[in-house]
Amino acid sequence: MTIANRAGFKLEVNGIDYAADIVPRLTTLSLIEKLGEQADTLELILSNHDGKLAPIKRGVYATLALGWTAGDSVPNGLVEKGKFLVDEVEKSGPPDTLRIRARSADLTGSYRKRRDKGWKNTTLGAVVSEIAKANGYQARVHADLTSIALPSIEQAAKSDAAFIRDLGARYDAIATVKDGTLIFMPIGTQDNASGQSFGSTTLQRRDGSVWRFIIADREDHDGAEAKWHNRGSAKKQLVSVGGTSNPKRIKRSFASEAEARAAAEAEARKAARGEYEFTYEMALGDPGIEPNGRVTLEGWDSEIDAVSWLVDEASHILDGNSGLTSSLRLVSVQE
Repeated sequence: MTIANRAGFKLEVNGIDYAADIVPRLTTLSLIEKLGEQADTLELILSNHDGKLAPIKRGVYATLALGWTAGDSVPNGLVEKGKFLVDEVEKSGPPDTLRIRARSADLTGSYRKRRDKGWKNTTLGAVVSEIAKANGYQARVHADLTSIALPSIEQAAKSDAAFIRDLGARYDAIATVKDGTLIFMPIGTQDNASGQSFGSTTLQRRDGSVWRFIIADREDHDGAEAKWHNRGSAKKQLVSVGGTSNPKRIKRSFASEAEARAAAEAEARKAARGEYEFTYEMALGDPGIEPNGRVTLEGWDSEIDAVSWLVDEASHILDGNSGLTSSLRLVSVQE
């Protein structure tokens, strides 16, 4: 006997699961996770045709788990997706609907306030940890980044959120807040900040799914260069990483060779990523696929199947008929 595919979810507030109350009114539940974003976004659209939905308060935390509860052709089980803060509620009509938006981080409090601060003779891990603590977060900094020396660095009239985002861009790192933890780790690394492996997912071409393969139009750099100021000789010196035929030149100058090398390595990793792009609309979604995870494709052609892929963005949508789809954006990486 064939068991029909059926998706489901848990949405807990203060330890109480409200999924059973929400399902009869659910139009869509969508979760968007992006590699370069500081927070994941959760949105629920509910029918309020009878006007009996209780008011929803901003500032409430909800914990989401999403996945398949039954079916022969899908992985059964709910995937924990973390904690979200409700920051926007919208009512509209007709038909009368309630739209609830939530993020995996509180980006409206002190984390968004501009401030001036400077550090001397410290490390990247210490700076990230200090900012996390000041905002009530735990810090989880990857071992490859935590000990990078920072002789001097300034946060000039920037919010903590903007400053952390800039640090992430400088060191080609994920800089995001999830479950009350500020996570800072290299993009494309195969282990997380706790040392656990991300693993890899193999996706096969399936009926009902739509895909697109793109050879990106971009500058073709084979490495990176960064300058640093040598106080001993009072001269600027150059650090090169990767190839030298067409390196990406970083405009700013750094205070130490170590800082310049870390920035050049980060820029070289960026240059080696994204030569190809692949988008995949999965008719049968998989919420276990997350940004920074590795993907292998099978069943397309020799060019596409041979590429090593990294998840750049994953969107998961649950509809009112217990269907679950996923939309993925993948970028190529060099091993």
